[in-house]
Amino acid sequence: MPAGENHVFALPEKYREGNVMIEIEAGGVRKSKTYYANRLQVEMTESYGRVRVTEDKTAKPLSSTYVKVYARMNDGRVKFYKDGYTDFRGKFDYASLNTGQLDGVDRFAVLVLDEQAGAMIREAKPPKQ
Repeated sequence: MPAGENHVFALPEKYREGNVMIEIEAGGVRKSKTYYANRLQVEMTESYGRVRVTEDKTAKPLSSTYVKVYARMNDGRVKFYKDGYTDFRGKFDYASLNTGQLDGVDRFAVLVLDEQAGAMIREAKPPKQ
C-alpha cells in the first residue's frame, strides 16, 4: 500500500459490542485507536461548559448518566475536576465550580457512562469567561 493513503479495516463482528483498543503496526510505525461500543449521542457546548447526553437512535435524553471530568491545567498537571449525573434533560454542567479553578484549565476530558447505553470520552476547551 502506498504511503500516505487512508485505509479502512472492518472491525470483526465479535468485537463490535464491546470497548476495544485497536493497534496496527506496519513498516516500523504503530498506531492505536480506542473504539467505544455505545448507543450514546454526546453533544458538547464548550461555550457554556455543558454536555447533553441522548440515546443515539431515539434522541431520548438520558437522565442519571454518570459524568466524570478531569482537567489538564495550564501548568500541564492533570487532576480530577468534578463528577455527577445528568439531569432529566440529559444535561450536565461540567465546567462550573465555586472554587475559581476554571481560570487554570487548559482542556477537559469528560467521561460519560451509562449502564445501558455504554461509555464515551470527549475532550473540550474550557468556556471563555
